[in-house]
Amino acid sequence: MSETITGFKGFDKDLKCKDYQYEVGKEFEEEGKIEACSKGFHFCENPLDVLGYYPPSTEKGSSRYCIVKGSGNIDRDGDDTKVACSKLYISAEIGLKGIIEAGVKFILDKVNWKDNKKSNTGDRSAATNTGNQSAATNTGD
Repeated sequence: MSETITGFKGFDKDLKCKDYQYEVGKEFEEEGKIEACSKGFHFCENPLDVLGYYPPSTEKGSSRYCIVKGSGNIDRDGDDTKVACSKLYISAEIGLKGIIEAGVKFILDKVNWKDNKKSNTGDRSAATNTGNQSAATNTGD
């Protein structure tokens, strides 16, 4: 059974990425070896990572954002949550507001609320998180 990963993808104003035309509600398939940053359909599991590839702009409608489902052959990039896959389904367009809301949810879902502890280090430090892909760290004065 193939793994399906829900993620987020950015596009230009015409719903294109690297000159490839996408459409909401359609599935796209790539043949051959899939390799992150090289070949395949790319998206990010962390919605906020998408903004590094398709930043918001003051030009109305310049970047568009969608929820996607990736499956088939999968390869991951070690630099962030970028995923390359051989099959990509464009679920829904969510816009900048949707990407930000999904980003907040993504971060909050990583919090271990069961073992919730308040942790501060240094003088008047506001928050401390440790580990991979932590959301906030303050130390010192």
